[in-house]
Amino acid sequence: MFQFSLYQKVSVILTLSFFGACIPGPVRPHQTPVSYQFPTTKTLPPHTSITVVDKGTHLLLSGIESNQRTLSFLWDTGSDLSFYESADEEEVSEFRLGGRHFTLKKKNGILPESIPGLLGIDFFSGSCIFWFGKELKRFPEDSPFCEHPDAYLSTDLKLLNTKKKGAHFYVQFEYPEGYTSFGLLDTGSSLNLLPKGSNERFLGEKKVFLAGNKIQTAIQRESASPFYLVTKSGIREEYRQVQFLTGISLENFHLPGDKDREEDWVIGLDILRTRPLFWDFSRGRVGIVHTKN
Repeated sequence: MFQFSLYQKVSVILTLSFFGACIPGPVRPHQTPVSYQFPTTKTLPPHTSITVVDKGTHLLLSGIESNQRTLSFLWDTGSDLSFYESADEEEVSEFRLGGRHFTLKKKNGILPESIPGLLGIDFFSGSCIFWFGKELKRFPEDSPFCEHPDAYLSTDLKLLNTKKKGAHFYVQFEYPEGYTSFGLLDTGSSLNLLPKGSNERFLGEKKVFLAGNKIQTAIQRESASPFYLVTKSGIREEYRQVQFLTGISLENFHLPGDKDREEDWVIGLDILRTRPLFWDFSRGRVGIVHTKN
């Protein structure tokens, strides 16, 4: 399998569809990963802690144990299903992470050879998480932290205007100025897919490899005006110098008859890594802790 400098992926419904852009040389995070500490006066309810490794182009969840091996899997909320890749004959294997036992089915020929598996959105069902930098905390859905996260994160927690479609979550954004829509919340995408504005900085053409060995040219840009995520209260959280791709049609990723095209946008790591992220998968709530970018 090809090894891409920029690992960019989109998957919707039950189809795993990957695409990557080749960029010469190493790719570093454009936006700085967040640094955050919990309020020292609060004792957190029972939870498990998972180490997150930010590779710049993608995130790995480390500490996964299987057959006396310790593995790191791609964290990808744009994928419906979790899976692993292996040359073993077994079609299903058991894993452990943070004291939790779980089984995954084998799917070969999808991931780069350096990544042995993927944890998708199904892995966190029945829980809520709080991700900040190198650590992700997972709480059961009946935890007080899931029910009242503001009691632990203060009023700096801003719940986003969010909607769910199938298994996937979308958040409302504004970009370019005056245009609002919803984008797929995808930790498996290194960059964002956004509509084109005006006076944006052109960063070059990139060859994008789509499923089925298809190649398409995409344009990488840097935003000229601020990008905003819209909160439930109507407040807009500002991000500057957001990098994104244009010129990619995602129509092929939709099932026949699916005519809602406003969701052909993706909110990826270039945005997500800059704020502590709260995500309640059971109640359909997504929030960010307000910090200066």
